[in-house]
Amino acid sequence: MAAIAIFNPKGGVGKTTLAVNLAFESAALGNRTLLWDLDGQGDSTALLVTSRLPLRMDATRLMHGIGDVEGHIVASSIPGLDVLVPEEDMRRTDNWFMHMAQQQRLNRLFLQLKDRYDRIIIDCPPGLGDTARKLLLIADLIIVPVIPAPLAVRGLERVRTYVAQKRGRHAPILPVFSMVDRRRTLHKAALSDHPDWPIVPMSSAVEQMTSRRLPVGGIAPASAAALVFRQLWSGIDSKLCRMRLARKAPGVAGLGSRTSPQPPSARSTPSPLQ
Repeated sequence: MAAIAIFNPKGGVGKTTLAVNLAFESAALGNRTLLWDLDGQGDSTALLVTSRLPLRMDATRLMHGIGDVEGHIVASSIPGLDVLVPEEDMRRTDNWFMHMAQQQRLNRLFLQLKDRYDRIIIDCPPGLGDTARKLLLIADLIIVPVIPAPLAVRGLERVRTYVAQKRGRHAPILPVFSMVDRRRTLHKAALSDHPDWPIVPMSSAVEQMTSRRLPVGGIAPASAAALVFRQLWSGIDSKLCRMRLARKAPGVAGLGSRTSPQPPSARSTPSPLQ
């Protein structure tokens, strides 16, 4: 029912880490969840799809009406979580998105996917190319992971400016500090300047995601990092329900570790939704 874009025009800020872990938390609560991997590197797909190597999306064939987007959706290693695999060439993806928008078919595609899934989480490509621009205007919520440094925060301002100019009353935007190391002076200063932004710390569990090919909640469910992602998703999902963009999932029984106490690094709610 709700489409959530994970986006920052700058690369290397933790978009894929955030997208994969939020998708995991969504599915763990019983939501039918789709992670749309739109980064040409396909890192989300590589982390979540372990049974077989999926065929990449062929944007050119789709643009000419050959095939269907849903034919590129594959089951992940996480129950209830599917992945829409990416095209290798972002230029072809950009062309396809522009074609879909010109044909008035992009909104219909998202309605089609929302009929099938409760939550759609989009791992957006970096930069403000045609694909990212269209997604920012369609998404119900925009999450911007930000490394706590002055130049990285500029990416958030670019997102705010773009959606305000193009959409007017735009979708809520949630900045999230990513890859936080409290030992660094710049990081501590940025956290002090924005005390209400959620924080995702650097952790060994996050570093293990690539080798283990699992989200943090599947590697170390009781770790501080897993609890941060869990709490962040809870706040996001509650916001979507208050906006009447989604309904609460029934939850999954037997997740005792999911009720562990909040770690000191977590914030109670993702409050700076703008």
